[in-house]
Amino acid sequence: PIDLVIDGEQPIFEIIDERSFRYSWSKPNPYFLPAIAAASPLFIYRPAHYLKAFHKKHVDEETLKTLVREDNARDWVQLFLRRDRMNKFDNPDLPTLQPWALKTPAPAERFVAERNPYFHRVDSKGQQLPYIDRVIMEVVDNKLVPVKTGAGETDLQSRGLSFQDYTFLKENEEHSGLKVNLWKEARGAHLALYPNLNAADPVWRALFRDHRFREALSITLDRHAISQYLYFGLATPANNTILPESPLYTPEIGEACLGHDVERANALLDEIGLTERDAEGLRKLADGRSLEFIVETAGEDSEQTDILELVRDDWADIGLRIHTKPSEREVLRNRIFAGEALMSIWYGLENGVPTARMSPKEFVPVNQYDQPQWPKWGQYFETKGAAGEAPDLVEAQKLMELFHIWESASGDDDRRKAWDEILKIYSSQCYTIGLVANVLQPVASRNSLRNLPAEAVYNWEPHGQIGLYRPDTFWFAD
Repeated sequence: PIDLVIDGEQPIFEIIDERSFRYSWSKPNPYFLPAIAAASPLFIYRPAHYLKAFHKKHVDEETLKTLVREDNARDWVQLFLRRDRMNKFDNPDLPTLQPWALKTPAPAERFVAERNPYFHRVDSKGQQLPYIDRVIMEVVDNKLVPVKTGAGETDLQSRGLSFQDYTFLKENEEHSGLKVNLWKEARGAHLALYPNLNAADPVWRALFRDHRFREALSITLDRHAISQYLYFGLATPANNTILPESPLYTPEIGEACLGHDVERANALLDEIGLTERDAEGLRKLADGRSLEFIVETAGEDSEQTDILELVRDDWADIGLRIHTKPSEREVLRNRIFAGEALMSIWYGLENGVPTARMSPKEFVPVNQYDQPQWPKWGQYFETKGAAGEAPDLVEAQKLMELFHIWESASGDDDRRKAWDEILKIYSSQCYTIGLVANVLQPVASRNSLRNLPAEAVYNWEPHGQIGLYRPDTFWFAD
């Protein structure tokens, strides 16, 4: 796993006694401990007594060949990995230390997990957890989740629900036997616009790489109106950076490129040289084309389309026209990476409440799939220069330099300094255009369910959504 490797160096592993062991490196490893505590954690243990039966070091060749053939696997490695996906929780035969043990093999539309007698936690009275004996999960079409929740066909539901479902769910509380609470999301922005700095079109690529253009797009948006029209005024204008709840937050970072200033936006576009207009009043690019492009979506919900209608109206005020094109997630990713998609809309930064010990990887070009604003730069990092493109903007190069400083830092003070500089550059450069943050997430639960908080933060990183609140301690009063 990459969290165990620092500059190509694997850890030294030592067994100290029956209950103690040590991982060590010659250089600081800032990833190891956070990875163990992550929403999708790094598992540093395996049930050897089970998995040895599928490993070539512990099984004779003929037996292994038979197992590979029966499993229709490519080789013994695939055979082994199919049984070892601890984070996927898809193998009922794999021994687990989780609160519940899966009993249903995949694929299925109804999964059952039962109380694990080997789970290690106990409550304050010494009673073994979890309290709930059985968990049933049903796979349904995403569009049916709000309907089935409103009908009371669930005991606990958050996935598949959005703020737009809240009124319907609240109206059906008495009928469904559920109470519906609103938790606060902690993304840097609920949704953000991603200009593709690696666009294939040279004219658009140059324009998107001009900080003034990105700032103009951002400050034209009336985020208060977006919050009012789509979220009843309960969302907060935000530009896809860290939130005030983060100890790293400063107003300078949070308010960068955020104000609503159409006059300044028009002045910035004039300064760039986009002064000529066509017959419809659209500004013209340097090559004479009109200033209009397509914003592509994954086509997974109507919320993105609704927001883009408001964005379209705002950007018309500066002589820019956008069109919306729904697609599918994989198709969209491929178009972004090929440079064919000029701009896309997707969720904002996953972790809007980081600390200095958490990786700043979301703010620097190190990922080709999850960072639509610079996919080829991310690929360059991931492949160690074998593919993609090296960052060629000074500010992006500085981000990478600071990222490596954070990686090699030996203490929290040095990590904080690196973080501060990364955030200043990232926020001031407006690489992405956030819309609103703190969107409220409906969490519906059976009236008799206990120990689930009424108010909480709902996010995958670093909270694991509901996982942070210890589902093993939930119980039913009836």
